[in-house]
Amino acid sequence: MTTLLLVMVTLLMVPIRPTVWTGSLHCAAATDNKNHRRSTSASDSVNATDISTSGHLRFVVNNVHLCDAVVDDDDMTSHPVYVVTVHSRAGQRGRMQRDAIRVTWGSPLRRRVAVPDIRLAFVLGRDRDCSVDSSCVESVRRESRLYGDVVVADFDDAYRSLSLKSLSGLAWARRHCPTARYIVKADDDVYMRPDLLPRVHQLTSSDHVIVGSLNVNSTVQRRGLWRVDERTFPEPVFPPYCSGNVYAMTSSVADRLLEVSATVADEAPPFPLEDVYVTALLATSAGARCVHSDAFPRWDVGPSRANVERLRNGSLLAVHNVHYTQMYDLVTA
Repeated sequence: MTTLLLVMVTLLMVPIRPTVWTGSLHCAAATDNKNHRRSTSASDSVNATDISTSGHLRFVVNNVHLCDAVVDDDDMTSHPVYVVTVHSRAGQRGRMQRDAIRVTWGSPLRRRVAVPDIRLAFVLGRDRDCSVDSSCVESVRRESRLYGDVVVADFDDAYRSLSLKSLSGLAWARRHCPTARYIVKADDDVYMRPDLLPRVHQLTSSDHVIVGSLNVNSTVQRRGLWRVDERTFPEPVFPPYCSGNVYAMTSSVADRLLEVSATVADEAPPFPLEDVYVTALLATSAGARCVHSDAFPRWDVGPSRANVERLRNGSLLAVHNVHYTQMYDLVTA
């Protein structure tokens, strides 16, 4: 284990290049998932299960047709250009956040006639307090049938498993939205203006970047919610990474991130901090890096009066730490 950690630290100090990391990334991804992938067919249903060697790549609730082509009133066929995967959670609070998004900033995306075409999917893990046949599981399935935008991966939904949720979202988007050029990850306490995404020029400038709010010289916490013990990450400072509330990438970057994660055996859970894991540790080995855009909010950019004004005038793509009751107010205030 000590040798593996030394390999990881050494690689962090090497200039970015498209190599495959074989150190202690602690991925729980499948090592040969290609042999288990299946194509989308008419027999896929809301509850379709994708066979995989890793639970986070198997979906116990699915919506395989969310990214299908849509024909509008002018007989124009639309394919998704952007896919927004929203990290949501099991339980009533998660449902309230999703419902608020559906009727506020996510409402235009449900009509699927905007240019560019943007699709939205909520990504969850399994509720640890629910058995397979319980009423709370059936509630999520009813929600999925009603709205057609919920995806539940086969792992326990918890804060320390957010890295699995990110891999699930990327895998789902690449599997079921193959025509999409860009993938955007957002938290469910984010209020976003998806119409501003085409203005993010950094996304179109390179296939080797993840765009977000760049964090540099962030201290590693050894206690609390964001704790990382020294055996997992011995360095005192994290490499540069994007804030996890909102970030975006091209589909080719997503493919490389998934490829890197799939090369590591299931020896341990992935690195517990999702934003560091995806946009720094995986990204480095995938030949990508986080680049800063002022349009993306820092982790602490909440719905203050000044930030909401920036959201309205188009200088800010999103605000963070928005309770579901505040989302309705942001529309009318």
